[in-house]
Amino acid sequence: MRFSPVVRRAFISSLPVMMGYLAMGFAAGVLLAAHSGISMPAVWGATTSATSISGALQFMIVDWARMQTPLMQVALLTLCLNIRYAMYGLSLIGKFKNITWWKKLYLIWSLTDETYALEVAEKESSHNDSIRYCLTLAALNHLYWIAGVTSGAVAGMALPFSDKGIDFAMTALFIVILTDQCREAQNRIPAAIGGFAAIIAFLIFGSQNMLIPAMIIMITAFVVARPKLDAKREAKVNE
Repeated sequence: MRFSPVVRRAFISSLPVMMGYLAMGFAAGVLLAAHSGISMPAVWGATTSATSISGALQFMIVDWARMQTPLMQVALLTLCLNIRYAMYGLSLIGKFKNITWWKKLYLIWSLTDETYALEVAEKESSHNDSIRYCLTLAALNHLYWIAGVTSGAVAGMALPFSDKGIDFAMTALFIVILTDQCREAQNRIPAAIGGFAAIIAFLIFGSQNMLIPAMIIMITAFVVARPKLDAKREAKVNE
C-alpha cells in the first residue's frame, strides 16, 4: 500500500510523539488497572483514552474513580487544566477556516500540546495539503494514546509486577520539559510564577485542595504580568 507524501511526512513527524504517548499511556493504563478499583479496566482504558486525549487527566482519573470525586469538581478541574487549548486554538483559526465541519471539530477536539507544536511548524504548500497533514497527524497521535493506555491496562491486570513509582511518570515528563524551557531566560519568570502559586496554594489549602486555587493564582498573575512579559519578549526579538 502506497501513501501520499503528505501522509508519510505526517507519520514521520509523529514518531517522537508515538514514543512518548505509548510510554506515558502505558503508565496511565497500569495505574488505572491497579488502583482505580473499577471493573474491566482495559475497556475503561480504551474508552477514556479514545474520548479524552489528555495525559494529566488520564492519570487523575485513577484517583477520581477510587475516591468517587463529584462530577462538578471533575468538570472544574478539567476546565482549569485544559483551558490552555483554547489559547492554542486562537492561533489556528486561520489555518482551520473554510474546511468541512467534521474535520474542524476533530482538529479542535484532538488538539494536544505535542500535536499543536507539530501543526504550527508544518509548511505544506497548499491549504488542502496542510489540512490533510494536520488531520493525519492528529489521528496518528490519537491512536498512539489509545494503544498506550489500553495496553497498559491489559498489562496491569495480567502481569505480576510492582507499579511503585510509575505514577511519577507524568511529573517526570513535565520536569524535563520545564528544565529545557528554563534554559531560556525569558521563560524563567513564568516558571517562577507557577512555582510560587503552587507553594502558596499548598500552604493555604493543603495538598488535596491546592490545584484549583493554584491555577487561579497563576492565571491572575499571568494576566497582571503579561504587559511586562510581552515587552521583554519583544525587546529580545529586536536585539
